Amino acid sequence: MKNYSYLLWTLLFLVLLGSIPLLLYNRGVDVARIVGFIVLIAIVVALWYWRYAIRKKSPRNERIKLDANDLFWLEKNISFYKKLSKNDRKIFLDRIGIFLADIQITEVDKEVADKETCFYVASSAIIAYWGLPYWNYGELQEVLVYPTNFNMDNTLNELGRVGGKVHHGGLMDKTMILSFPELKKGFQINNDKKNVGVHEFSHLLDKSDGSIDGIPPFMEKEDRKIWLNIMEREMSKINSDSSTIPDYGGVDKTEFFAVVSEYYKECPKLLKIKHIELYNVLHSYYNQPKIKKG
Repeated sequence: MKNYSYLLWTLLFLVLLGSIPLLLYNRGVDVARIVGFIVLIAIVVALWYWRYAIRKKSPRNERIKLDANDLFWLEKNISFYKKLSKNDRKIFLDRIGIFLADIQITEVDKEVADKETCFYVASSAIIAYWGLPYWNYGELQEVLVYPTNFNMDNTLNELGRVGGKVHHGGLMDKTMILSFPELKKGFQINNDKKNVGVHEFSHLLDKSDGSIDGIPPFMEKEDRKIWLNIMEREMSKINSDSSTIPDYGGVDKTEFFAVVSEYYKECPKLLKIKHIELYNVLHSYYNQPKIKKG
């Protein structure tokens, strides 16, 4: 029955398309324009419906279910989760289940990634995107977790200094790399404005509009102007040693966005006191409710 229905619509489309040259030949220009417009709209609708149907039929991985021990671990190790309301905790847990089902987490020195590692990675992703209306992590397919820091060429040795990396283009475009010691430290110290997992997922968020440029994606035009002005001013303060924002935020625009996102997620109240304009922009962007006093 469905194939028969598609056949009828295809025949109707071909008839309308074939009528255009006949109308033009008989000087029915205005009618031909109307028919042409209808055909154009029909094509757009057909493409949209085809894309929707394909997505609907695509099997989605079943989300990972968390047990009581998992909830206890999150309560103990993820302070961001611990501070959430009961309803927001449900959302957090739901997103962790989806993340673990959709994204491959690989510890390069182990056959199977430890659950602890998976929770640290997933929590980093959830926190970085928290408050946003979109949180599907783009085309990310795998997070590689190294046993220690690494080099810029992704190799391991005792002199490795890189704690995390998001690739943009190339064979590893859909891969993120994180150092486990740095990843874990980001959650052990909750008030140092630093969390490498949140940092790298902030880069991934930055990448979601096609480029890692330090400008939060999907910002309105006026908000982008405000952001650029604040960013230039704050980076100047960082580089003149007159800011509470970590020094790495002054390296370039891309790092500034990731660094201040870490700051906002870890110490929002301090950011509000020390950098009110920056706080207001980030607070509005991440669409968070007002922080209660006390």
